[in-house]
Amino acid sequence: DLFFCSFNPSATKRTEDELSKKFKKHPDNVAEHGIVTIPMVPKEAVVSSSSAPSGHGRHIIFVLDESGSMGCFWSGVVVAYNQYIAKRRQSQSESDLVSVVQFDNSARIAVQSVPLSSAPNNLSYSGGGTCFHPAASAACELARGTPNTHAPAVVFMSDGEADDAVAAAHEFSLLNSNIYRSSRHHLDLHVIGFGGGCNQAQLQQIASASQAGKVHSSVNTADLASVFVDIASTQNVSLLLESEISKRITEAVSDKLSLEYFGS
Repeated sequence: DLFFCSFNPSATKRTEDELSKKFKKHPDNVAEHGIVTIPMVPKEAVVSSSSAPSGHGRHIIFVLDESGSMGCFWSGVVVAYNQYIAKRRQSQSESDLVSVVQFDNSARIAVQSVPLSSAPNNLSYSGGGTCFHPAASAACELARGTPNTHAPAVVFMSDGEADDAVAAAHEFSLLNSNIYRSSRHHLDLHVIGFGGGCNQAQLQQIASASQAGKVHSSVNTADLASVFVDIASTQNVSLLLESEISKRITEAVSDKLSLEYFGS
């Protein structure tokens, strides 16, 4: 038989019908095998897709260091941020939400839960000292406000060190515990060190707040952009789809073999 995999059976029905007719009439199909349709997503998800975001959407929370030492590099940080957004759009992740926390010795929420398509291209710069805890607190507040159709993902970037790294790590640890209790998944937490002045031990401590936490290094703004794009490319959507596709194809083949064996 021919297996026809579809992410939206209602949208591909005409194609399926035409393919089925041609397949049955094909001269090599002497046994007149048919087409088995395998929906790649649950039917209820397809029905609701026009009115609600996908359950696999991400709420991407950028936490960006805008302290005084970042002044000469801020335009490069904004470029990296925009390349991340572009990569997510390229991978058809339009259901994503975007938030941005910018921090020096304090923190401010510059963007709050906007659709990917509405994310601003420019981020203003402030300048000041460096404190991690206010930024972590603001990011966790945004994450807790994530709708249940989405999963939060934090991208934390700094070029320095702070006296409150332990408190920042504790904030993310509490958030991770809450997420794990409700979803059985750990917080997607990416911590990026920029330049040679960052304290890698502190950044590792923050990343370790989640079992899914990762530390990345970047030596310049071009490197930073590459890291941002890599993170955007490897977030869990592809793994989720791969797992779902494998599961559904296996189920369909198993059902077909069982029907032919016990029905014969």
